[in-house]
Amino acid sequence: MSHQVQKKAEFASLWQPQVAGIELFSAQLYRHSFAKHMHEAYTIGFNHGGFGGFFYRGGNHCAIPGHFNLIHPGEVHTGQVQGDDGWGFRNLYITVPKMQQILVQMEWPKADLPYFAIAPTPQPNPIGQTLFSRLFAALSYPTAQLHQDSLLLELVAHLIDRYADRQRQWQQPRPKTSALVQVQNYLQTHYADDISIDTLAQLVGLSPFHLIRSFRRQVGLPPHSYQRHWQLVQAKRSLHTDQPIADLAIAHGFYDQSHLTRAFKQAFGVTPGQYRRNFVQDRPC
Repeated sequence: MSHQVQKKAEFASLWQPQVAGIELFSAQLYRHSFAKHMHEAYTIGFNHGGFGGFFYRGGNHCAIPGHFNLIHPGEVHTGQVQGDDGWGFRNLYITVPKMQQILVQMEWPKADLPYFAIAPTPQPNPIGQTLFSRLFAALSYPTAQLHQDSLLLELVAHLIDRYADRQRQWQQPRPKTSALVQVQNYLQTHYADDISIDTLAQLVGLSPFHLIRSFRRQVGLPPHSYQRHWQLVQAKRSLHTDQPIADLAIAHGFYDQSHLTRAFKQAFGVTPGQYRRNFVQDRPC
C-alpha cells in the first residue's frame, strides 16, 4: 500500500437507530482488517466504493461496488480492504427476532428464516441499491416510523425475492456432536471466566488436541476465540449502561480497558467509546 494511501483517514461508525432489533454501520476503510468474528444478526451489506474481500463459508469472496453482501447470523467471517482505493460500505444488522417479525408482516408463507447465497449475483442491483439507500437514510435521521417500517419491509422482501434460496432454510449454526454443544454452552455461560483447555476437555471426556481441532472445524473458531466472541457480545450490551468502560472490561473477562478496546475494534470496526457515544447520541453516519 502506498505512502499516500497510508495518510488517508479511515472512518467507521456503529449505532442503533430508533428501531428495535436494528443496528447500522458505515465505514470508509483503507487499512483496517476485521478478524474472524460473527454477529448475532443478519448482515445486509452494500458496497458503495472501492473493493473489499471477506472469508465466509470456507472461501474468499469479493465485495464489489454496487453489490450486496449477505451474511447469516452466527456464521464466522472476516473483512479487509482490497486495493489502494479503500473500501466504502454500509451494513444493516437485523436480529433474528426482528427478521421473524418482518416475515410475519410480509405474510411470508413459510415458518423458515431466509437462506441467502454467498455471492448473490454478478450483476448490479439498482432497485436494491435505491431501497437500501432510502432505508439507511430513513433510519439515520428523524423519520416517521411508518416510513421506516415500510422501507424495511420493501427491502427485505426485495432481497428475499431476488437472493433467497427457496429450497433451503437458515438455522442457527450448532456443532454436530453433543460434546461440542456442551462445550459451546459452557463457554457461553462462563464467558467471563478464566477457563483452561483441560477444564473443557475433562468436561466432555476428549483430549485437548481433539477438542480444539473438532471445535474449530464445526464452529469455525477455536474455543478461546468463541469465548472472546461472547465476551464482546456481552460487553457491547453493557455499553448501553453508564458503567465505566474500565470496570466493564474487567467484568467481562478482559485484562483492562485497552484489551477490550483492541478486541472490540477488530470485531466491530469501532472502539467501545465510539460505540457508546453513537448509541447515546443516536448519531447518524
